[in-house]
Amino acid sequence: MKQFGLWLTVCCMIVFTLAACGNGGSSHGGTSIGSKTSKESKETVPGAGEEKDSDTGGKKTIVFSTFFPDERFQAAKKKYEKLHPNIEIKLEYVQTDDAHLEAEMEKYVTATNTAMLAGKGPDLIQMDMLPTDSYVKNKLLADLGTMLDQDPTFKKEEYFMNILDATRIGDGLYSMPLAYFLMGFAGDEEAIAESGIKVDDKTWSWEEFTETANQLVAANTNDFSTALVYEGPEYLLADIILDNYSLYINRATGEAHFDEDAFTSLMDQVKTMFDDKVVNTDFRSQSYFRNIQINSPWDYLVTLREYGENMKLFIKPHASDTPAGGYFRTYRDIAINANSKVQAEAWDFIKFMMSEPTQTPLEAAGFPINKKAFAHLLSQLKEQGKVQAYKEGPLQGEIFEVDGAMLDRLDSFVNGAIHQVDFKSDKVRDIIVQDAVAYFTGQKSADDVARLIQNKVTTYLNE
Repeated sequence: MKQFGLWLTVCCMIVFTLAACGNGGSSHGGTSIGSKTSKESKETVPGAGEEKDSDTGGKKTIVFSTFFPDERFQAAKKKYEKLHPNIEIKLEYVQTDDAHLEAEMEKYVTATNTAMLAGKGPDLIQMDMLPTDSYVKNKLLADLGTMLDQDPTFKKEEYFMNILDATRIGDGLYSMPLAYFLMGFAGDEEAIAESGIKVDDKTWSWEEFTETANQLVAANTNDFSTALVYEGPEYLLADIILDNYSLYINRATGEAHFDEDAFTSLMDQVKTMFDDKVVNTDFRSQSYFRNIQINSPWDYLVTLREYGENMKLFIKPHASDTPAGGYFRTYRDIAINANSKVQAEAWDFIKFMMSEPTQTPLEAAGFPINKKAFAHLLSQLKEQGKVQAYKEGPLQGEIFEVDGAMLDRLDSFVNGAIHQVDFKSDKVRDIIVQDAVAYFTGQKSADDVARLIQNKVTTYLNE
């Protein structure tokens, strides 16, 4: 099934942007090499396809499969096993190097898919590079939503339930994000204030953004000639679709809805923004807003500072048919195999990883799903007083003061994030980018392009 294929772009992003942060905050490129594993690296999915004995000698074994080694999982395993001597957490991951990384990724995804479809595979799986929607469609994952709803020890008030609720597919929650990233706009607060134009990002839709953007560009404060820069209209269109994926693709059934008025209207709207030059493709131009991903409270301070001293985080505009609210993408998603014989024990370990505060560097990637852990990170940053920017970034390791008031504003962003951004559908994005060009260059009508995209996406989803 091609839908069970590998999203190499996503995986490479995880490698070079996140893996290092997740394993101690170092910023070198490449994978962690040399970590001890229970299998040779050629065994790309240890345990997959094996008849594992999960309950021998009175001790139950939970097989937990990830592609990359993760020090936080290692720490959680040691703590949990100490508290539960009747449980063994068997961490299995791939040991590789940069030269073999792409091949090992493909082997891992293919072997995991094959094992899961055969009713085998590990008990716990990190889903970040695996096709969650397809697994759900084929009933390969347990519903964690039912588990947490029926578990009296799970205290919903201790977690960002807005994130968990938005992560559901249909009525079920099939993977548990231990962390997440915020998606938004970095905006020049000073230039916006000088323009005299009111910006209400808490409620704005893309239509209202367009109106505000026209006013900002007309004000032309300090040569700010555009409201937003983007690679091209086809890329902005594709990203809006992925930001609002469930509007156009039913994740539970795999049905596409690109042949409807909502999509053609969005195409027209994006074209108008570029035609009116409120959005352009010149990244050298002075722009009021920039598209941004915030990976952690520490990254929030550093990344906005990299864009300029007057930058502020703004909520991205929402689609017309969705409620106002912020955008996020999940990280370190953990699922339970529907065929696991130790589902109850696996769920208990997931709860432990969600609730147990782990000692990780402030620079580590991910906003924690646990509210107390999030608050602790903010307190740590305020107590530390200063942060150092990325040494390889534009600030070249500059040290600057922590802005406490700026950190306090993060609370509304994490609590207001209700729209999950899809980051795995590279093929869908490619189809939109490739075929929408014909509309934006005047070669085809919006209706013709919409039908073409509908047919191609439907064919892909059914493969």
